[in-house]
Amino acid sequence: MNNIFNTKRFGMLLIKHTSEHYKTYLMSLGVLIGVMVLGGSFIVYLIPGGIDKEVQTILFVPVFFLAGTIFTSTIFADFGDQKKSTAALTLPASHFEKFLVGWLYSYVIFSVVFIISFYTILIGLLNLKHLPHQRVEIFNIFVEPASGLFIIFTLLHSLAFFGAICFKKFHFIKAGFGFFICAGILTVFNTWFVKALFQRDVRPAVPFSNVMFYEDTRFMAVTTGRHEDTFVSYLIIIVSIIFWTATYFRLKEKQV
Repeated sequence: MNNIFNTKRFGMLLIKHTSEHYKTYLMSLGVLIGVMVLGGSFIVYLIPGGIDKEVQTILFVPVFFLAGTIFTSTIFADFGDQKKSTAALTLPASHFEKFLVGWLYSYVIFSVVFIISFYTILIGLLNLKHLPHQRVEIFNIFVEPASGLFIIFTLLHSLAFFGAICFKKFHFIKAGFGFFICAGILTVFNTWFVKALFQRDVRPAVPFSNVMFYEDTRFMAVTTGRHEDTFVSYLIIIVSIIFWTATYFRLKEKQV
């Protein structure tokens, strides 16, 4: 039997994980749906016009990112619990299979369930607030530029995934705290670099974002082209893979 991956063993592990956690996952899904319904209804009620693609994006992005990272940060909770860690570590399955179950649930299954829930609620909201003679376009997350949101989510997932196995408690808080500290440090150094490059005062420059500054009385922004955006997307995916790989090796280091 393959010590790294076996289809039958992986299937049994996936079924075991599902049977042990499905009640918690269903309750979490119910809370998520409730938040989207109440929050979406409130926002739609406040908006005088229709639900255009910009509003749909506002409804989708924050909840998708926040809910995804919170759920991901708890996916390895059993390994941080002293009562459950022994059973989780001695389970007759490879570390890769345990890693893959966590990755599959937190990245693939979560994304599919969230998208289905979002569009179901969105269609309901569109039917509730349909203005006469209004042609409503539904926000399509599978085409550019909306599909770029998945690249950002991939990075956030990899960071939360790594934090989930590194910390025993308060996974989301600690991972988020570390992320914002690193992002702040990178922004400071990147701003200094851009300032020296352009020889002028610039707005705080987040890495891989636009460079903004004032030229006399005019506000200027230097943006990247499509080719550079593609390069940044590939770079983000590579960084995400690195964090996923680090998560796997950190899981292998876990001892009973």
